[in-house]
Amino acid sequence: RREVKALRGSQAYAYSLDSIVGSSPAMRAMKDLLARVAASPASTVLLTGETGVGKDLAAKAIHYSSDRAHRQFVNITCSALPEQLLESELFGHERGAFTDARMQKRGLLETADGGTVFLDEIGEMVPALQAKLLRFLEEKAFRRVGGNEDIRPNVRIIAATNRDLREAVRDGRFREDL
Repeated sequence: RREVKALRGSQAYAYSLDSIVGSSPAMRAMKDLLARVAASPASTVLLTGETGVGKDLAAKAIHYSSDRAHRQFVNITCSALPEQLLESELFGHERGAFTDARMQKRGLLETADGGTVFLDEIGEMVPALQAKLLRFLEEKAFRRVGGNEDIRPNVRIIAATNRDLREAVRDGRFREDL
């Protein structure tokens, strides 16, 4: 337990707000904003910006500067997995839910209970999965694929995208309510 605590502490320092390089007024304002978000009880955060601006670093800084730092930070890239696999990774599945589901699998939302799930490239998520994610964000509950029991983990969702979500909403590629 001491080793795990020490390891988590060393990880936290690498992503602390103090380790972010830069002292310009814009960087100080960004660090202040990240500190306020980390301290807030809000459980959902959306980071937007061009590729390479540090959305991943900002997500880790929020997590490791928050009271959730002692719990898991789980990162998943939404565009890297097909729809069905992404759904199973996020929400888990029950034994027999589909052909190769030989045993129950806990999803990342359940695994990260008390911590943070970082959904990178959320603008690439298909609308059907967006609806399931929206239900989770509104009700703080989900069901595993093939399941009929609600699971209620306490996780912070940090989503990031380089897409213009307003344009994606107009084009019907992203849910406005999400």
